[in-house]
Amino acid sequence: MTKRLFGRTKAFATLTVAMLQIPRWLKAPDSQRRRHERAFFAMITRGFGINIAQHGAASATPGTLYIMNHISWADIPVMMTILDADFVAKSDMQDWPFIGGLARRFNPVFVARDERHRSHAQAAAIRARLNSGRSVILCPEGTTSDGASILQFRTSLFAAADAAAVIQPVILSYLMPNGAALSPDRRREVAWIDDDDLLSGAARLAKSETLARVDFLPPVKAMDDRKALAENIRQEMLLAYAAAPNRPK
Repeated sequence: MTKRLFGRTKAFATLTVAMLQIPRWLKAPDSQRRRHERAFFAMITRGFGINIAQHGAASATPGTLYIMNHISWADIPVMMTILDADFVAKSDMQDWPFIGGLARRFNPVFVARDERHRSHAQAAAIRARLNSGRSVILCPEGTTSDGASILQFRTSLFAAADAAAVIQPVILSYLMPNGAALSPDRRREVAWIDDDDLLSGAARLAKSETLARVDFLPPVKAMDDRKALAENIRQEMLLAYAAAPNRPK
């Protein structure tokens, strides 16, 4: 493991500097907003010792639906650094101190995953975003893991896939800086699971250098059956995950 000298101090100092850029971001016209967002998130990833390696080509088609596994709070800054897309995010994020207001600014599609009776409305919100030409990142596991595998998908929001111009699976892995697999202990430090506190989780991640590997898989064909589509995508992701170099054991 590559320890960072004063890694946590550097991370939170960078976070402070990044926060100072927010007024400029908030006042920016819509035409410049995305540029400020991506610069903000790139600063966050660098400050927390995360380097990003992208493999495969991301769809450049407006209205792409990206299907991605979910490991850490860091997934958001990593993906927002390299993609111009909107996350599907848990609605309770809106209530987080400070972060809630910031989250609303970068305009995710908020859903309440525990309110299944509202799944049709939530899928409709994703569909509307796709129809508007915005690309969307959906993490259908519905929760995070340590990245050792890909959890079962919750399929209700796949109903929105009928509005996607392209459906593209994405695998996100966290590795050692040289691309080697993380130890189980380090995987747990990087992951943000269940009731983990955001501040302590961020501090754990920042103490060592980490490589975020983002693999864009070939797009998949749409299917009328959302459950069959979800299972097909998950199997494609599992096959790619198993074949990836230095995957977690």
